[in-house]
Amino acid sequence: MANYALGDIQGCFEEFKAALIKVKFNSKKDFLWLAGDLINRGPDSLELLQYIYKIKDRVHIVLGNHDLHFLACFYSDREASKNDTLTKLFASKDCKTYADFLVNQPLLFLKEIKSANGIKEVLMVHAGIPPNLGFDECIELNDFFQRSLIKNPKKTLKKVFSKSPAILKANFEKSEKLSYFSNALTRIRICKENGKIKYSHKGGLENLPKDYDAWFNFPSKFLFKKTELIFGHWAALDGKTNLENIIGLDTGCAWGRKLTIMRLEDNKKYYIKKIKK
Repeated sequence: MANYALGDIQGCFEEFKAALIKVKFNSKKDFLWLAGDLINRGPDSLELLQYIYKIKDRVHIVLGNHDLHFLACFYSDREASKNDTLTKLFASKDCKTYADFLVNQPLLFLKEIKSANGIKEVLMVHAGIPPNLGFDECIELNDFFQRSLIKNPKKTLKKVFSKSPAILKANFEKSEKLSYFSNALTRIRICKENGKIKYSHKGGLENLPKDYDAWFNFPSKFLFKKTELIFGHWAALDGKTNLENIIGLDTGCAWGRKLTIMRLEDNKKYYIKKIKK
């Protein structure tokens, strides 16, 4: 049995299939870890969800910003973007099945696995975690978000997209905490040491605003010494963080570069170049 992690497939189903073939993925024995943004921007979001749904008992998923966007369009009348590639998915007779499936996924997933060096704990998020959030707080907010999303997707998703608080304040009501947490874990790239996020930053680590840095470059309140964190979202990094225990998986497949799949037992990475059609 092995665990394989991917970030930001974004509907690039051909590359995804090639990655599974490359590592000889066995859907009866192995597990897939998908770090969000399963769909949108690439050409085959429907095909990707069809495959994932068939093997859903062997898949661990966290939601990304594109997944939340799809759910908001489906459940709460959010307007689609001109850059979306979700037409086939929305037209599918099984669209509700896949939307209901995604609604049941968390923003944060944590599991112990057997690695080459013994047992290790792996934490998966889509974009990252602000340094001001502690472990217990993250677990509590993740549970609150998941319960809210399952109970009332329309109301919850409207809260997610109505506000994007840059920082968590002590006097926040529950709905504001939900909005902050969901936006932070699915959209963060850079922030200040106090956790204030600059959502508008899309580039790499050059020419950052004063006092801002990559979220993973600040002292962490949520990672224990032996915990490893995997994330996607930030294609401009090309998977590079220069940290052993925080690993980026988004290598820009939807933008014409490559898809990364990593075996968690030994962190060996495999790459699939963008397939030109």
